[in-house]
Amino acid sequence: MLRCSGCSVCASVICVILSHAQLTVRIMNKSSFEEIYGRCECGTIRYRVDAPAKELYHCHCTRCRRLHGTLFATYAYVDRADFTIETGWASLSTYRSPLASWSFCHNCGCHIFAEHDHNPGIVWYMPATLERTCMPGHPAESEKHIFVASKSPIDRISDDLPQYDAYAHFESSLTSQKDPTA
Repeated sequence: MLRCSGCSVCASVICVILSHAQLTVRIMNKSSFEEIYGRCECGTIRYRVDAPAKELYHCHCTRCRRLHGTLFATYAYVDRADFTIETGWASLSTYRSPLASWSFCHNCGCHIFAEHDHNPGIVWYMPATLERTCMPGHPAESEKHIFVASKSPIDRISDDLPQYDAYAHFESSLTSQKDPTA
């Protein structure tokens, strides 16, 4: 369950609602990772991440492009237990699509995190919202572009990261277990 260190209202409403999802436990080495912090643009919602991201994706699918208003959206993922909203629960709104829910600040519109139905217990947060000196801590080899087959015609990928037409191959990613119709 996402932990709330804020008011009793969200602890008794939002946290309980989120707790119905099955928690997936994964063992990771957190010993060398120091917690990192992020926030929305207006500063109302602040969060903490207590573990390194397992992977980092640049998603070029149509849904992500429309939700973020960008050529692609970047996500880092961690276990739900390692992601805490510290302030601003009352300003958190959620958009629900057929496959996932995206949570954002209803004051400034900044996307903070997403939860996908196919990966319960995982939070996909937006690393661009991390404080200036914070890095998600993902293994460099885990960074990749996904859904490049549906990227915008004005999007030019100019790096050497691996590219996948849809989700990444099963051998290289948890994301490959997703529904390919995203």
